[in-house]
Amino acid sequence: MSRGSETSSHRLSFYDVLEVSRTATLEEIRRSYQTLALRYHPDKRKASEREAGGDERADQFIRIDEAWKTLRDERLRRIYDAEQMQRAEEYFVNEILTEADFERDAEQGDVLLRTCRCGGYYILPEDVQPGESIYVSCDECSLIVQVNTVPQR
Repeated sequence: MSRGSETSSHRLSFYDVLEVSRTATLEEIRRSYQTLALRYHPDKRKASEREAGGDERADQFIRIDEAWKTLRDERLRRIYDAEQMQRAEEYFVNEILTEADFERDAEQGDVLLRTCRCGGYYILPEDVQPGESIYVSCDECSLIVQVNTVPQR
């Protein structure tokens, strides 16, 4: 899904490009797109503007159009949001668990695991420190759980 528009000069998110919040509705995104598209569209500029700084404005219009094409499609928007979250190293925690929520599985080498709703497993690392909170991802899908361990007494 990542596209070539994410060069060093184009670090703005699609939400920033369209001047909307991450929680904007499709209608809000559409209105902002229409306003910005009219402002930056190459056919809406005077000849003198095209000659002076036309490349920057054309690039801006391309970014606006790309942002709209992604954010207007619900599936593409979810994928884009997930990529942005991973890039920012923010985690969407599906559940908050404790060690007691995991089962010991001798067949898997005496590890602690929990079944994910996709059928995969959350596998608790062996080197977890008591009292520590860690994030564990499913081995099959992208879901993440936070596991709060109990401090030793």
